[in-house]
Amino acid sequence: EFLAHKDAQSLTILLSLTCPETSFEGGGTAFWSQDARGHRVEQPGIILKPKMGTAILFGGCVTHAGVAISSGVRGVLVASFSCRNDRKDCHTEQRDIYGDSI
Repeated sequence: EFLAHKDAQSLTILLSLTCPETSFEGGGTAFWSQDARGHRVEQPGIILKPKMGTAILFGGCVTHAGVAISSGVRGVLVASFSCRNDRKDCHTEQRDIYGDSI
């Protein structure tokens, strides 16, 4: 499990290293829409469980979380990138430290 957050980088890549059908139960990566009132108020808009070897790419200002697995082992490789002096300001509107609207 990895709590809901924003990476505040230009791009995040999440690469699945294990097979969701045979390596673990539950889990996945949850995403909230940009219009969501916040992860403590609303359920995620989607939970993705990509096949092994499949990458998910998303902007760093997207609220996301690692959903807890109920059994097995889930492996992911995560990398976030920004050009020098190009960090995104994800808190331009009224939001708390978790990215939820206030």
